[in-house]
Amino acid sequence: MPINNIALLVVVLLCFVAVLLVLNLKEHRQVQAKNQQLNSYEQILNQAGAYIYVKDIHCRYVYANQLTLDFFGVTQEQLKGTTDTHYFPKAVAKLLLQNDRKVLALQLKIADDIMVEGDQDGSCHVFHEVKQPLFDDKGKLSGLIGVSTEITDEYNLRSELEQLANTDPLTGLYNRRSFNAFSEHEYARAMRYFEPLSLMIIDIDLFKGVNDTYGHLIGDEVIKRVALVCAQHIRESDVLARIGGEEFAILLPGTDTDSAYKLAERLRASQQTYRFPGQHEANDLPEVTISIGVSTLSVKDKSFAQMLSRADKALYSSKNVGRNSVHVA
Repeated sequence: MPINNIALLVVVLLCFVAVLLVLNLKEHRQVQAKNQQLNSYEQILNQAGAYIYVKDIHCRYVYANQLTLDFFGVTQEQLKGTTDTHYFPKAVAKLLLQNDRKVLALQLKIADDIMVEGDQDGSCHVFHEVKQPLFDDKGKLSGLIGVSTEITDEYNLRSELEQLANTDPLTGLYNRRSFNAFSEHEYARAMRYFEPLSLMIIDIDLFKGVNDTYGHLIGDEVIKRVALVCAQHIRESDVLARIGGEEFAILLPGTDTDSAYKLAERLRASQQTYRFPGQHEANDLPEVTISIGVSTLSVKDKSFAQMLSRADKALYSSKNVGRNSVHVA
């Protein structure tokens, strides 16, 4: 081969190599830039202050940010291919799996509050979880992404506020608001299924005189004692509430008139045997007695208010005959 041709071939080869080097360098820089971008995204996810993760279509983990990894106590490699059964109690894992399958089947975003109880210290954590489906470049479902934030403090505060709104602070019983809600529900159910339902209204006799004579501290003890006596005699299905200053109510599902009257008499007799705190210091303290009005659901009732009104009238009848008695409407 002539020398000129060889030189030309060498030049062509060198140019080809140079082009390859340039392309490789360009590709390397692109990969490097992409990796830097991914690293930047990774840093953002790790600083998001939320638990972020990705699962495949079989509900197996394929990625999680550092906060999630720390919570699970695993590395990124150890995480891959695992499921929630590796990290959560059985009941929680089952609920999480149900939500995952719902997201994948319906291909819709869902949100839920998840409560997780600690195995070691008995602590309870609540998380607000949002999940939505993930799709590849061709629009095919590839898995789901989830974002969870801990809302334990907010949940506890909400629960405390709800409890304050629904309970009587002195006795710990339901207040009138809660009692009305329970009563409306039980009334509707009893009417629908033709089941008996009874109600009793309880009032502490001469309570104003108790407060005036012995003071409000003793008065509060009397109220708590009446609440305790009532609580000791009712069933778990019954609803006991303090609906006024010295007035209580008990809703009795599945209870007819005769059974309600017998219970009311037991309450009245039990309360009559109790004397004020401090009776060992003052033998002249009067007995604490109660009067009770009882009503039972009638097919003619148009609302729970009518049943309540009859119980109130029965209570006044008990007061009028000398107190410390039970009267049935």
